Amino acid sequence: MKNDKTIWWHEYRKRLYRPRARNMSFEFILRRITKKTFKEYTTNCSLAGVTKIFDPNIGYKERLVRIALICVMFGSIFYFLQYLWFDNLAKPLIVTMESTTYPISNIEFPAITFCNFNRISKKALQKYVKKNYRKLAPNNESIEQVEWFCKQLGRLLDYSYNKSVQVHPILFSFVKHLGDSHNIINLMKELSPPCEELLIRCSWSGDIIDCKKIFSVHRTVRGHCCTFNLVLGMDATSSFENSIYTVKRQHEPGQLNGLNVVLDTMVDDYTYTLYNMVGYEVLIFDPTHFADPTGGRVTQRIAQPDQAVFFEIHSIKQIATKEVRKYPETARKCLFRDERKDQFNELYSYSSCIVKCRIRTIQSLCKCTPYFFPTRRNVHPICTLDDIRCLNKYREKLLYLYPKDAVTTEGLEAEIQDALDCDECLPDCELTQHFTKQSKIPLSFLPNKNKEFTNYFLDDINMTSKTLVCIYQGTSNSVLNRLDIIYYWFELVSKQHLSVTSVVFAEYS
Repeated sequence: MKNDKTIWWHEYRKRLYRPRARNMSFEFILRRITKKTFKEYTTNCSLAGVTKIFDPNIGYKERLVRIALICVMFGSIFYFLQYLWFDNLAKPLIVTMESTTYPISNIEFPAITFCNFNRISKKALQKYVKKNYRKLAPNNESIEQVEWFCKQLGRLLDYSYNKSVQVHPILFSFVKHLGDSHNIINLMKELSPPCEELLIRCSWSGDIIDCKKIFSVHRTVRGHCCTFNLVLGMDATSSFENSIYTVKRQHEPGQLNGLNVVLDTMVDDYTYTLYNMVGYEVLIFDPTHFADPTGGRVTQRIAQPDQAVFFEIHSIKQIATKEVRKYPETARKCLFRDERKDQFNELYSYSSCIVKCRIRTIQSLCKCTPYFFPTRRNVHPICTLDDIRCLNKYREKLLYLYPKDAVTTEGLEAEIQDALDCDECLPDCELTQHFTKQSKIPLSFLPNKNKEFTNYFLDDINMTSKTLVCIYQGTSNSVLNRLDIIYYWFELVSKQHLSVTSVVFAEYS
């Protein structure tokens, strides 16, 4: 009877003092639910190690060992997740080959520039001196002296310094006659070898065409040269005006369907040469870039007289997915063409950025802009013979770029002083690269190699001291690459889940 009363009394007290929901605080309810859930989890967890920790039948040593294993397991999981995540953020992009049969009709044909090694025409120089002799020779200097002085304008291209030019008596009268320094641009164009005489015959896409219709005179780092398929105006790196031409494409492969040009070397017209040789420098580059070999992706080749030179082009085009744009510039480390609109007006390129950086550096150091660089009129003065000494001083600095990804400056002290710092310039996310395979033969062998082409293109032309240049796509297909992110979000989650599963299996196997 006593036992029954005791049991009844205990049950009565439990019911009397049992907490009711309306009398419990939110904190108490939360602690109670958490305790109950945790107890249920430890009792029914599928991980054998977790259930064993709370098993009352094991000793404390075994319990400590299992707790240590659990801690190691979760530490390993967090380490792998952190490594995977930050590694993905550090190098999130990858370039993969999309196709090896991409049609060349979808590839922009490169811009081609022909620059004669002679940068000042003897006939043009004599004509200019004869026309302006009275204004340039106030002290009755001889015509030969005036011609010698005007020939020194070629130093504006190679920055070679000669003190005798700075103290020459004609310098003052020349500067007075020149007036605005921007007039040096038109003067150098007037003195350069004319494209009308350099280009003898041209053909494009299988048709013989007037060279004037497909070639124009553009400024390059070699001065005024004859350019094909360049689509930007001369203010390209300053104001980035809209394209002035429609870019050309080669639709069918082969030499006949490409660009073929007969060039006259005009050896007798040489006055001021950049190299100790005769012939042409051929620049092959992107149609939206400035022809600067130090700016990236410009191929330089040489074509000499009495030779037929063939450049077979193989192109690789790279496109980027929309997911790439979602990453910041610091992560993807490249820029799209339509970014930085305020500076480049949706025509950004790494080459144009380097040119803009080089122009800014020269303007900072020498307070002028070389005449062959794109620039707006009346913004900065154009460099003249008075500025040659400064340009010569920093000539080496303007040729090299300081390594952008340098981790430390130790051992690079000289490079910091003698190189351009263009950290704001990032590579292009989307681009087209043109690789060339060059071959050449004497012109006298050409009829035996390709009689059909000789009869079609070289008929009635005296090829003495001439140069034939053929630039064409060699095959009907090119390569298409895709810039994409390494892991999409669902791939990253899947990989993380696989890593967690592997660690758990390793801990309890």
